Amino acid sequence: MKLLYLIYQYCIAFPVMLVVSVFCALAAIVCGTLFGMEAGWWTARVWGWLFCRMFLLPVKVEGKDKLDGRQAYIFVGNHQSMFDIFLMLGFLPHRFKWMMKKELSRIPLIGYACKCCGFITIDRSSKSDIVHTMSQADEMLRRHNSLAMFAEGTRTLTGKLGQFKRGAFKLAIEQQLPIVPLSINGTFEVMPKGRKYVRHYPLRLVIHDPIFPHSSDGTEMDRLRDVTREAVLFGLDEHYK
Repeated sequence: MKLLYLIYQYCIAFPVMLVVSVFCALAAIVCGTLFGMEAGWWTARVWGWLFCRMFLLPVKVEGKDKLDGRQAYIFVGNHQSMFDIFLMLGFLPHRFKWMMKKELSRIPLIGYACKCCGFITIDRSSKSDIVHTMSQADEMLRRHNSLAMFAEGTRTLTGKLGQFKRGAFKLAIEQQLPIVPLSINGTFEVMPKGRKYVRHYPLRLVIHDPIFPHSSDGTEMDRLRDVTREAVLFGLDEHYK
């Protein structure tokens, strides 16, 4: 079965998704340019959904009822694999903008499509770029958009949860918006950093209760970060803890 799945992904899934990626990127550019970023976002959602389905990955989402479609959130999840992106785009039942690393914006066609969807890029090696990015994120949130980011800043090499950076929690305090912790399970087994093939493994996305900031003082940022990390950790499978 493993050999058949390997043949399937290289002969069918990867070639098909390459074509689909080009088509979805073009659709995002056209829709985003003509009808606005929200139209572009729906093509990104289809792209993420198709990636998981094309590789025949079982997907389970828990906690959908915790989200209010009229509320803007800051989604904060753990980062196990590139498949985290497909899982969240395709199955998180709420529209959002990504905060993503700048390297992704340099991918031909895909990078411009992300811009048309309203996604925000960040160069962590440049302090001036970080300041500019946070300003963009602040403006997106002011327009009642939700924002999604990986608080660890990079993919895990072991599957274990890393330390959280402060950016998401700073934005939550400035905008007085709730943080929604997300626990992503299974994507590390599917395709960890550095691997060139996909392993068939079930994916599970756990949506936790929103965490509202209580104040705007200096200690609140640390409280939000600690409580969010505890929630993400609680929703992870035992072998990720």
